[in-house]
Amino acid sequence: MTLSASLSLSDIVCLSEKRRTLLLLLKEKGCKIEELTEKTEMTAHSLAPQLKTLRDEKIIVLKDDRYELTHIGHILVKNMYPLFETIAVLERDRKYWFDRDLSVIPPELLYRIGEIGAYKLLEYSISDYMFDVPAEFLDNLKKSKHAMCLLSVYHPVYTDE
Repeated sequence: MTLSASLSLSDIVCLSEKRRTLLLLLKEKGCKIEELTEKTEMTAHSLAPQLKTLRDEKIIVLKDDRYELTHIGHILVKNMYPLFETIAVLERDRKYWFDRDLSVIPPELLYRIGEIGAYKLLEYSISDYMFDVPAEFLDNLKKSKHAMCLLSVYHPVYTDE
């Protein structure tokens, strides 16, 4: 097998959503083609060209009927995963994120924004909830096994004197 001179590694990883999906699925463990088709909801026929490209570029290998990441594949996925998680968070509510002044968030938190993962954006009018916490927020908080938050709170009781 020869490495392709026409595609850069960034092209291979970034330009195909199918390849990205496959690489992220193989991040933890190898998968048989049946597992990949089930998890991606794609046919083996539609995955075949992507798997071939990844194999030809030595990013994945086929061992005992299981596709696995090579050492280079592990390096790429480990480093691409945070980027694509960050993009997923920002894309989900793009207007919300891009309309906010994020400069008030400490950089060490801001750079980890992709770790938010799945979230639900709750927006409330301050005039409706000046002194109370919205019930939906409290209900979700009670159901959570783990919660982290960053709040900017103004309450008239707390004033500088």
